[in-house]
Amino acid sequence: MAGIGNRLIADDGFGPRVVDLLSERELPDHVEVRDFGTAGMTIATDLADYDAVIFVDSMDHDGEPGSLTKSRLVVEEGVEDVAELARLTLHEAGLEGLLRFSKSIGTLPDDVFFVGCKPKTLCPSLELSPEVEAALERAVAIVDEILEKILVK
Repeated sequence: MAGIGNRLIADDGFGPRVVDLLSERELPDHVEVRDFGTAGMTIATDLADYDAVIFVDSMDHDGEPGSLTKSRLVVEEGVEDVAELARLTLHEAGLEGLLRFSKSIGTLPDDVFFVGCKPKTLCPSLELSPEVEAALERAVAIVDEILEKILVK
């Protein structure tokens, strides 16, 4: 499970906060929980070590702040300029850029899932908005549901 986001920008810290909650729990040995923060495209090489990945991040989508979305992602083939993309941070290239880069270098796991939370506040702050804070446990439940499906394969 990969939490993405910046803890210093209010609701953008949603992914890392879900990582915090999952890290406090007992998980199977082969399940790893990592806070990727706003790391660069080098994350793509780390993905080679996994059979599946669940990304958790804040994401603008239809719905009210704190609403969640989940999806299994299908990644289009490769990228045009791999060297240029490799220099970008994850938030500059976006998750789609990361996944396409990972696929182009052969490190993308077969199963890729995304859990997103609509942010309310994206300003400098260590605190999540109340709406996004309230979504944390629901996001953990969704991650649990996805893990169950992955682990029974």
